[in-house]
Amino acid sequence: MNLLRKYYLAYGMNTNLSSMYQRCPNAISLGKVTLPDHELQFKQFCDVVPKKGSDVDCVLWSITEQCEKSLDRLEGYPDFYTKKNVQVWHQGKLIWAMIYVMTDYYEQNLPSEYYFFTVLEGYRSHDINENQLHQALNRVDHILTP
Repeated sequence: MNLLRKYYLAYGMNTNLSSMYQRCPNAISLGKVTLPDHELQFKQFCDVVPKKGSDVDCVLWSITEQCEKSLDRLEGYPDFYTKKNVQVWHQGKLIWAMIYVMTDYYEQNLPSEYYFFTVLEGYRSHDINENQLHQALNRVDHILTP
């Protein structure tokens, strides 16, 4: 089994420790990092979009190739989510990490209650400020409310 590892950034349901360990038992949480110049959005599920001056707190994971294959299936890669590499600071070093981003087809929409609370639990276990979730909800609510 190939245990080559890479960095992966999670900002949605893969911040949840128990859910992530079920999908990727060899994943290692490296804690909270900040993705600069991006904004969290809900398009029923979480997404990050470029936005100068905004930051998104994420969870940095060390994953194996097998983990990535499992995540690809979960994220509907390449149709629902695609991948890109981004730079973040971790322990004083600038590193490259893979992140999933939604394809352009999806618009902002409210998440299910179950999904929201799964993400919220992940944020709490990694000491990520919950405000970014609530702000993303408020932005969707402003779009959907006439």
